Amino acid sequence: MRIPVPGIAAGGTLLRMPVNIVSIPTAAYDSNRIVAQDDKGRLNLAQVEEPPSPTGTYRHWTVERPTAGDVVVRYGTPPRQVDSETRNGPLFDLRAQGGGLLGAGVYFFALPANDSKYTISVHWDLSHAPAGTRGISSSGEGDTEVVAPAETLAFSFYAVGPVKSEPANGKGDFGLYWLTKPPFDIDRLATGIHTLYDSMSRFFGDRGTPYRVFIRANPYPAGGGTSLNHSFMFGFGSDGTTIADGPRMLIAHEMAHTWPTLDGGEHADTAWYTEGTAEYYSALLSERSGAIDLAKFLSVINEHAAGYYTNPYIALTNTQAGALFWKDSNAQRVPYGRGFMYLSAFDAKMRAASDGKRSLDDLVLEVLHRQRKGEKVGLQQWVDLVVRELGPPARKDYEDMVAGKTIVPPANVFGPCFSVVSEPERPFVLGFDDMRLAVVRNLVADSPAAKAGLKEGDTIVALTPIGEARDNPGKTMDLTVRRGGRELKVSYLPRAAPVPAWHWVRNPKVPAGRCRL
Repeated sequence: MRIPVPGIAAGGTLLRMPVNIVSIPTAAYDSNRIVAQDDKGRLNLAQVEEPPSPTGTYRHWTVERPTAGDVVVRYGTPPRQVDSETRNGPLFDLRAQGGGLLGAGVYFFALPANDSKYTISVHWDLSHAPAGTRGISSSGEGDTEVVAPAETLAFSFYAVGPVKSEPANGKGDFGLYWLTKPPFDIDRLATGIHTLYDSMSRFFGDRGTPYRVFIRANPYPAGGGTSLNHSFMFGFGSDGTTIADGPRMLIAHEMAHTWPTLDGGEHADTAWYTEGTAEYYSALLSERSGAIDLAKFLSVINEHAAGYYTNPYIALTNTQAGALFWKDSNAQRVPYGRGFMYLSAFDAKMRAASDGKRSLDDLVLEVLHRQRKGEKVGLQQWVDLVVRELGPPARKDYEDMVAGKTIVPPANVFGPCFSVVSEPERPFVLGFDDMRLAVVRNLVADSPAAKAGLKEGDTIVALTPIGEARDNPGKTMDLTVRRGGRELKVSYLPRAAPVPAWHWVRNPKVPAGRCRL
């Protein structure tokens, strides 16, 4: 990597990268693995460990003398070794599969530690690679050039090897890429999400912007996805799973992440907005575009509501939940359900107050428009906006949401097509770490799993798909585990005591033609 005339003083920071980020370890180079040179020759680097933060631990490298002219740095890493017992998490690590590599730059890039914009030229040296090798990033296929901050390199995806794609020739500004063949109809998926992306980008005033989807295979029975710079990577499990709603809704959620965001603040403080708008608009814009029908929309919003009300951390503040994000998947899900329920309720109140003339759409698009003009729009500006629309009660609604007070949906949320119904739900309780499904880890004492006979360290040979058990309250969790050289069968109902909850039902008196969401 050539850094043009950085002008770093002695003791100043040249490069920075995470050692681990949101629970995922990185290449985390030691100083002796980075070679740096400038016009005066070799640059000696000193490694500095930074205090841990809620999202990860960082390391940076300082120079022992002032830099002279351009600085060239060289470093490299093998891919991360993963197996069936690797803990699931954000798709940042660099992995080998299908004769190639794919992952996010944040795993292997040590980059200039500033916000300056650079002309970033990426070159793939494939001169010693087999015929048919392709190099692709979030910015495009082959060599690319963009003007952006250095961190754009970190928060982009990369794939190299015998990459397959749809369209097969890689032409155009939209594509899907994979090294291991997915267990679903890729052509149908590509057509559906391309249509959805056109609709979403039109809604957010960004039509024509490139977007790329990368797909990887996981060696464990779990899916999931991660959104980065106008791109997204999702994984499918060893049993073919992605998420309960399947790859289309997973991609819709991550695609929606491309636009709504709030500036400043800790991730825990703003996650309700980024995750909440992604949940809200992935469902709403999928229905508006025709990607899903009303029945599917109803299923999706009820899943969001159930996830919110049955979350054991529903009463934590945003800050308290944030402190647990990367230790407990239940805490990580708090902003998804909380943000969705808060935004849905606010939309209903805004429509009622304006006699249907204004909605949440107006505020989310206003935030985006102001940000595009260079304005910083953060939490305080959001509060100012909602108070402008609905007066002081809107401030209290916001403060209650931040404090973890239970949100009860107004009767007219998503009306008149749907009605709100109060009915207790039994929370799903797997009883052990659901981010590691090849072995029983962190078994919860007195949980249904423990009472049924599971033991810490049991090797999981087979189990009921998590999404299937989560979505069906009466479904038992059936496992085959290996312990001491023997295989054992264990079954239990993965549910806790009922909690208060609300969901939606279709109003049969309202014809589909009047269901304008």
